Amino acid sequence: MVISVNYPLSAAIGAYTSEARADTVSQNSLVTQQSPLTSITLDPLSALRRIETSTVTQLSSYGQVKSSLADLQDRASALKNLNQPPTLSDFKGVVQAFVQSFNSITQSVNNLTSKKGALNTESRPSQALNDIRKAAGGTKGNALSSLKELGISQQTDGTFAIDRKQLEKSFKDNQKDTLSAVSDLASRVMQATDKLLSDNGAIGKKVNDLSARVNELEDAYSAVQGYLDTQQKPKQSPAIQPTGGYTARIAIGAYVSVASFQ
Repeated sequence: MVISVNYPLSAAIGAYTSEARADTVSQNSLVTQQSPLTSITLDPLSALRRIETSTVTQLSSYGQVKSSLADLQDRASALKNLNQPPTLSDFKGVVQAFVQSFNSITQSVNNLTSKKGALNTESRPSQALNDIRKAAGGTKGNALSSLKELGISQQTDGTFAIDRKQLEKSFKDNQKDTLSAVSDLASRVMQATDKLLSDNGAIGKKVNDLSARVNELEDAYSAVQGYLDTQQKPKQSPAIQPTGGYTARIAIGAYVSVASFQ
């Protein structure tokens, strides 16, 4: 969710340029207060760049999750829409591709949400992974036993493993039920990925919000840079009080710092 602010950009810039250029003593006084907005408000352009870089990193990471989900969606579609009747070779190839894609999401999410991962404070990727696993397992996980009988079993880490001999046997001995089971699996996973990737879904919406945020930050940087470039460098004046400069810095700091996503 994007939290809007009551400080229009022009007003924030105006406040900054008219009041925030206090003398060196005033600035030093602000720094010693160690306000959370100090670094942002004393140097808004650098702050904007830092926020933008952080947002781009987050966008890239969420993009990886989205890409993995989209790939799984494609593999599930291929599994559901197998040529009828499929050859054993085609069947095994499509099942293998689906399982590999399913497992790659686990690896991707685990890497991104690890202690050193770019999304280590985010819950959406892990929740998306849980949604996919629940979909694969069916209602209360009742589909897992059926899949295991076919040769597709879930491991302790949530990934799937294929028993090739059992899969071949299932296909040869009971092709109809085998194809029906994997088709149902594909349908459940497709439904889950569709929801996650939709404009209102946990991953789709987050990627859209972050993309919009990056564009907003780029526009804000250009606007602030352009405005400040047109202003004459103010002369230091003892008449400017620290409180006035601080208030102005809060104004522009509010613009560049309060937008966040939940």
